[in-house]
Amino acid sequence: MGVLARAPIDLLRSAFDGSRQRHLARRLVGPEVGLLQLRAKAPVTGTPFHLGEATMTRCVVEIDGRRGYAVVLGRDPERAELAAFFDALLQDPQSRALLASELLQPAEDAIMARRCRKAEEAQKTTAHFFTAARQGSAP
Repeated sequence: MGVLARAPIDLLRSAFDGSRQRHLARRLVGPEVGLLQLRAKAPVTGTPFHLGEATMTRCVVEIDGRRGYAVVLGRDPERAELAAFFDALLQDPQSRALLASELLQPAEDAIMARRCRKAEEAQKTTAHFFTAARQGSAP
C-alpha cells in the first residue's frame, strides 16, 4: 500500500489506462478528504502525546468482489482512487504477478530515485562545525 500511495501519479494513470479491469471498478467509499490524528511518543520517557493532525484522502473500490483500500496523505482524490483500484487488483493472484513487474517495481524505483535526489539536495546544505580542543585543563 505504501508503494501505491507514494507512486508517481503519471505511472498510476498510465497503468490504469492500460488496465482491462478498469470498467469493472465500483467505488464503495469516497474518495473523501478528512483529518487524521497523529500521535507520537517522547523519545526519552516514551510518553504518548498529540502531535497534530494531517489531511488525508481515503477511498474503497470493489472489483469482482475484491475490495481495495487506500489512504494517502494530502488532498489527492485521484491518487487515492487509483491506489484503491490497484490494491483490489493485487488481491487477484493472476493480476498480482503482472502488476508487480509492470507497476510496483517501476514505482519502487521511482520512489527510491526521488529519495536519493532529495538526500543529495539536503546534503548540499550540510554545515560542518569544527571545535578546537582546549589547551590545558578544563574548568
